[in-house]
Amino acid sequence: MVTSDKDMMVYTRLTPSSSIKELRIDFEMTGTVAGVMEVLDDVEGYSHWVYKCEEPERITTISGQEFYYYVQTDMPFPASDRDLIIRSRHQIDPATGIYRAHSLAAPAYLPDREGMVRVRNFESYWTVKPAGTGRVSIDYRVRTDPGGSIPAWIINLGISVGPVKTMDQLAAAVHAYSSRVANREDD
Repeated sequence: MVTSDKDMMVYTRLTPSSSIKELRIDFEMTGTVAGVMEVLDDVEGYSHWVYKCEEPERITTISGQEFYYYVQTDMPFPASDRDLIIRSRHQIDPATGIYRAHSLAAPAYLPDREGMVRVRNFESYWTVKPAGTGRVSIDYRVRTDPGGSIPAWIINLGISVGPVKTMDQLAAAVHAYSSRVANREDD
């Protein structure tokens, strides 16, 4: 375990397939599965809550459960910014109310963009479960390699910083979504 607070547990581990650690974040927050789904589905809103995310854009919608999207990541100087194309699939189990999403890099889906380092290795999993009245439990797992010439040991030093900040902002985004829904219902 890397860090823990009352609501969030952050784990990293090395795997045989990479010198860059995998990350897992488990936490509970106020909200609903529907609220989390809505925020995750709103790709253009990612720049408001995903750490260092710029120019998010849904590229292609395959179905109500599958789409491709594009994001850029603002990297600290002197590293070049990264871009990433992701194929995301999700489903909700109607019997349990559990939402699951699996996202995978699709680097060849669009041509490389000048001035960007294309992330070619990325995989993430979301599991969102009801956790009592007005709360959800989230299990987020990610494996990625930002590419370029950044040494693995430097990546591993800060591997949890962006995702932890992202999860904090996710909670705020879900709260804002819930407030908008409540206000519409009051009208």
